Amino acid sequence: MDLSLEEVRQRNEREFYSPVSKFMHNTMAHLTRLFLKTNITPNQITTFWIFMQLAGSILMVFGDYALNAVGVVLFVGAALLDYVDGQIARIKKIRTYKGIFLEELGIYLGSPLFFLGLSIGVASQYHDIRYFYLGVISLACILYSKLAIANPASYPEDFREQVLSLNKSLGTRVKGKKIIYLFLFFRRSQPLNFMLIGILLNLPRAVLIVYTFLYILEFCRRFVVQIWKLHQLDKGLAKQS
Repeated sequence: MDLSLEEVRQRNEREFYSPVSKFMHNTMAHLTRLFLKTNITPNQITTFWIFMQLAGSILMVFGDYALNAVGVVLFVGAALLDYVDGQIARIKKIRTYKGIFLEELGIYLGSPLFFLGLSIGVASQYHDIRYFYLGVISLACILYSKLAIANPASYPEDFREQVLSLNKSLGTRVKGKKIIYLFLFFRRSQPLNFMLIGILLNLPRAVLIVYTFLYILEFCRRFVVQIWKLHQLDKGLAKQS
């Protein structure tokens, strides 16, 4: 499929939650255009960037600056490819059950394993087991932030729409919130993020400590907000009865 750059962008036009997100989508359209000229499928790209994440995570284990630099570049590069598979899928109108599963797998595996690998490397480099514990805490907070969310399938059918709406409100990709720009500085899919800069400046301890703190805050925020909103929904039910 031979499309112009403008055609690629038009076919992926949608509402973006920030100017930075729009810029990244438009920038990655250059790479998407090249892939469209091949027979490579979105699922193949997704599988490739998952392995890039795993390779980057493994390299962080050794606590060596050069390997850390390669590892973090692989990890951020994988996040950038995540734009591409989605753009190709939208242009070619490809929707597969396996593709959605692979996307979720990459999201659930990537960051937890990367920070666990980073914590092992930092603990080994500085001979301090406490840094490993930070990695375990990061892993637990990342996973539970994704898992400890009300599952619409667990609720009666007439509850599900409200639960879905609640889940959408828990995200940080909310258009119009000024805090989104602070979030973007730490988000791995933005090339000049704190993680990449910190690792390249040989500050792995600072990266580990800062992100562990942020993941703890994010887990607490999601948990508290969710409980409060569920409580509000219950109050609404009580008024109806």
